[in-house]
Amino acid sequence: MNFVKSAPGGDPIVVEGYFGAPPAEVFEAWTDPDIVVKWFGLEANSLHSAEIDLRPGGAYRLLHSKDAEKSVGFEGRYLEIEPGERLVYSWSYVVDHANGERVASPDSQVEVVFAPKGKGTFVRLTHTAVRTEDARKGIGGGWEASFTSLDALMAG
Repeated sequence: MNFVKSAPGGDPIVVEGYFGAPPAEVFEAWTDPDIVVKWFGLEANSLHSAEIDLRPGGAYRLLHSKDAEKSVGFEGRYLEIEPGERLVYSWSYVVDHANGERVASPDSQVEVVFAPKGKGTFVRLTHTAVRTEDARKGIGGGWEASFTSLDALMAG
């Protein structure tokens, strides 16, 4: 299935999908760390951990990998939260090295809208302000994989 609707490398990155669960349930899948770890990433169950402080200004951190030398993940802050309807948050790719060095991409922004459709939910994600075409291509591929895993989780 093709969830990414924008051209590869295009700005903004637009991702859309229909999920066979009510908006409150799909929203929970985006905001409950125990559920996020099941679908977010290039493969299902590929996150090391997820921490979510779901409130305006609250931080989240999705840890992709961690070893003795470094941890790699995504993090940001929630800007707007409308339960069951909409999330807006900042986004940054972050590498923390064991020596204390931290490398982070410039913040971009993600908006996710959850709309009821029949017995399920139509989700539209818009990821803006990603600075390079290569980064947009990588992020688009990541969202495609994540939406595919979320679809399987919501169907199961």
